[in-house]
Amino acid sequence: MRYKNIIWDYNGTIIDDAQLAVDAENVVLSSYGLPEIDIDFYMRECEMPIINFYRKIFPDFDSFDFSEIAKRFLHNYDKLFPTAKVFPEVTDMISKLSCSGIRQGVISGFESGRLRDSLKGFGLDGYFEFMSGSDDIDCGDKSDRAVAVCRKNGFSPSETLFVGDMYHDYETAQKVGADCVLIAKGHQGAEVLRKYGVTVLNSAGDLSEYFKETLIKSSAEVAPSDF
Repeated sequence: MRYKNIIWDYNGTIIDDAQLAVDAENVVLSSYGLPEIDIDFYMRECEMPIINFYRKIFPDFDSFDFSEIAKRFLHNYDKLFPTAKVFPEVTDMISKLSCSGIRQGVISGFESGRLRDSLKGFGLDGYFEFMSGSDDIDCGDKSDRAVAVCRKNGFSPSETLFVGDMYHDYETAQKVGADCVLIAKGHQGAEVLRKYGVTVLNSAGDLSEYFKETLIKSSAEVAPSDF
């Protein structure tokens, strides 16, 4: 195994919540008398920081109170969140990595307490050495936080892989100096992600093959692997 550390994004990477986010967003849009969006539009136009996405769906955005919009979204998202599920292939992969002695962490734009509670609710909290959430309601840049937690936990950039679902996860990995793969089942579609030249996988289950390929590229002799 080339990597000793795996850092996961949460929303759209570990949990399947893109449609849930669209449903919560449409309640907000309706409350402002604005037209609804669909999942295709969302996966094509969503980006981080999230305020940039809102500029696309709110005409004359600067005339609105963004903090109020964000609060309304979180209120509706929280109401729908009990229906969210973990991608089953992610659960399997996290368990395999843990059994193989790989260190794992989570860095998310999700609010810190909500992140810890939901990971615990899904029975995943015991797999991670750290869970770093945001206390910023606008889900802004997490790059500096990623650098700090990697240093604190001794995650060497050259031995670390970030797994996410959005281009911002790739930007975060670049800031740390680590590798990154993006899973095209979350909040940005494959056609959007591939424009940036980053490795895009269809599913977390494809990580097994990715690990084999990177090992072959980095070593002339391939050691036996559980993956």
